[in-house]
Amino acid sequence: MLTERWLGEWATQLQAAVERALRDVALGFPFEADDHRVGPPASGAELDLLRQRLPWTPDELVALHRHVGPVTLPDIGNGYFLHAPDGVLAVLDQQDRADRIGEPFAEHMDVVVFGSNGGGDLYAIAVTDGRVFRLQDASYIGGVYGGTNHGITVVAADLRDFLERFLNAVNAFAMNGDIADL
Repeated sequence: MLTERWLGEWATQLQAAVERALRDVALGFPFEADDHRVGPPASGAELDLLRQRLPWTPDELVALHRHVGPVTLPDIGNGYFLHAPDGVLAVLDQQDRADRIGEPFAEHMDVVVFGSNGGGDLYAIAVTDGRVFRLQDASYIGGVYGGTNHGITVVAADLRDFLERFLNAVNAFAMNGDIADL
């Protein structure tokens, strides 16, 4: 379960890793680093709109928005982004049901897309069990993401596991400029 305390500690550790990366790695870039942000938390109005328009949004994702907010890391690896509630709403195809993952999965799984990377991959959380998927080169037709076994993969057992992996990837980049694949 994602508690306010755990999310606060995670955000603090993430901010420290980002600062190390910008100081120790990004200074060697042949260009000026973009703006990197962790937060601010979503407002009550933003959370209300998210719950109103996407009532199926998992509680863990709402907690992330409530206690941390969006994360924008354009120069860490290819870039990593955890979208604000308005960004989550922007990818919604239909208002009356969740987006879904179709083939290659036998069952259609309801998901909420909540993040992306600079390579075009999307990150989605399953509404029913909280698994986190990477949607890589996935098609999107009528609210359904489809692809191949390579293109749609489970990358974390739940959102906490994903956030821990996210932090580890940023820490690895801060140490040596390499990024672990999420």
